[in-house]
Amino acid sequence: MHLYRHLCDFAKDDTPLALAIGNFDGFHQGHKAVINTMKEKAKIHGYKSAVMIFEPQPLEYFNKVIPSRLYSIRDKVRAFEKEGIDYLFCMPFNRAFCELSAQEFIINILHNKLNVKSITVGSLFTFGQGGVAGIVELTEIAKSVGVEANAITSIASHGTRVSSTMIRGLIENANFKEAEAMLGHPYVIEGRVVHGNAIGRTIGFPTANVNLHRRVTPLKGVYAVFVDIDGKIYKGMANVGLRPTIYENKVKSLLEVNIFDFSGDIYGKNIKVTFKRKIRDEEKFPDLTSLMAQIKVDAKTALYFLDNINF
Repeated sequence: MHLYRHLCDFAKDDTPLALAIGNFDGFHQGHKAVINTMKEKAKIHGYKSAVMIFEPQPLEYFNKVIPSRLYSIRDKVRAFEKEGIDYLFCMPFNRAFCELSAQEFIINILHNKLNVKSITVGSLFTFGQGGVAGIVELTEIAKSVGVEANAITSIASHGTRVSSTMIRGLIENANFKEAEAMLGHPYVIEGRVVHGNAIGRTIGFPTANVNLHRRVTPLKGVYAVFVDIDGKIYKGMANVGLRPTIYENKVKSLLEVNIFDFSGDIYGKNIKVTFKRKIRDEEKFPDLTSLMAQIKVDAKTALYFLDNINF
């Protein structure tokens, strides 16, 4: 898969593109329907498959309160690679992009620059300056330059429309079973293990630390988890948060995973952490001794859930 962060790096050739556009945060059932339709169009017409996403996401750009993310940009890249996408365009969502009219976006960018011949979006897609253009405008403008446009009907889970916003809420409330139904897969964070301050090791609970690479996460607290290391599954507990007992003013959340019955050097390795049950909220303890006592209780609680609950 070829990743482009700037359109000037893309050299258009004679092969047209079938393009899916969206944020694809979490890559849930609705997102998969958009991608599958785009891929089918590409297969039928002999086009290359392509996806366009935005960084930052539009809600992050416009909102003073930044919404949490299900996926980092790295998660999205991995998801699209697994789908066999040919091209991924990660568009800088800035003032210049926001000021593009609907016509400029479809005709100048998609048609003229990228040679897009088929566009697939979700049913709530809006675009153009002020976000005033929708599916009707998309279809009309695209048709004027010979481009086919499709909007995918919303996907429902148990009668509820599947959306990233809904899934964020479920994960924030630790309803991982319902979130999994909407996602179509368990909620997993995948990342590379990095060096930390080794405090966990000094108190008897060494952790694998993973940077989240997102500004806000829907996870906050201590969780029972499964950890995939090179295809082998281990039980464990994870803390997602700011570690207030250790740091006074930390602003970036970190994922720390204590892997049960495991020893070995995994620095630099990619691990996959599947969240199954929330144990408690993160809290500040008066000292490390108090923190260590609570972690021992957390470990027993996590192991009980992982051993005895039918997830």
